[in-house]
Amino acid sequence: LHLAVARAPRLVRGDRLVLPTGPVPDASVWAFEARAGETSPVIDAPGASYVFRVDSLEVGGVPPLAAVRGRVLRDARHEQQRVVARARSAEMARALAGAADLLAAARAQGYRGERLGPFSRATAGPELNANPIVLGAAFALKPGEKTPLIAGQTGFFVLQGIARTPADSGLWLKQRDRQRDALLQPIAQARVQQFLAALRAQANVVDRRAEVFHPSAASAS
Repeated sequence: LHLAVARAPRLVRGDRLVLPTGPVPDASVWAFEARAGETSPVIDAPGASYVFRVDSLEVGGVPPLAAVRGRVLRDARHEQQRVVARARSAEMARALAGAADLLAAARAQGYRGERLGPFSRATAGPELNANPIVLGAAFALKPGEKTPLIAGQTGFFVLQGIARTPADSGLWLKQRDRQRDALLQPIAQARVQQFLAALRAQANVVDRRAEVFHPSAASAS
């Protein structure tokens, strides 16, 4: 895929972190019993395993203004920056709405314009991988087609498709068996290891080598 990208100014700070695998219920149980500076054991969740640390504790209730003034001011500035960034991004989208060549129009008007590609979903690079919504929109574009303004994780984007090469299904079929074997081999190895571990755990082995090789046993035979 070849892609033209017009980017609005980046956000100075990111939004609140949301774990991509969803909530980790056991973490909240541990956190409310932990002390400041304490590190959790490994907490397993469906998609991953985590280790947490409590950096600080605050007493419940409404804290005094002096205790939260810095945080409130930072959040207020961040929110204002987001409002300004969104307004500038909307202005950029309106200015580029009728452009036949997004890249040339963006550069002519002082916006950051860049040509990306060729790339696939696996080789899209850190910029697009950090913005899954933008990456998905890119692969939905036809050559020459533009997106509306897209709010990503790291900023706002307008995309235009440049060229697209369909996947070669015949080439994939030629290497399908090799690809399947490469995917199945680690699974098979893991199951063999699990089987051997289970055998070791359940085995009841009695070492009688001392009796078998004892001199009296040899003379009796």
